[in-house]
Amino acid sequence: MSLLKRILLAAAISWTFSVTLGLLFAVIVPGRFSLSNLLLPGVVPVALIVSTAASILITPVAAWALRTGAKNLRVYGPILWIALASFIVVGIPRIGGIGLYVVIFLGLVGVVILGFIPARK
Repeated sequence: MSLLKRILLAAAISWTFSVTLGLLFAVIVPGRFSLSNLLLPGVVPVALIVSTAASILITPVAAWALRTGAKNLRVYGPILWIALASFIVVGIPRIGGIGLYVVIFLGLVGVVILGFIPARK
């Protein structure tokens, strides 16, 4: 896989995962799980801006992790997303606003771990 393809694939996946997790975070943070939280003024734009910033931070690491092949990311990427989403649903109400930084850190650690998993056949 060429370097450009790896970077574009990593950017697309990290942005998609970051935005969906960011919107889930926006739904959970006020303390009640309600999609109506997204209708509050400024919630969606702030969630998208923060998610895009997190995606930009994670993209180089994700491109590095793709060196083992895209199959690993197709298999383990959704598992990482589910783990981060479960942490958001269960952990964020307990630890509050600092949870955003914890989720970004766990995402980075997860992507680095994905980079060390040997390529699938």
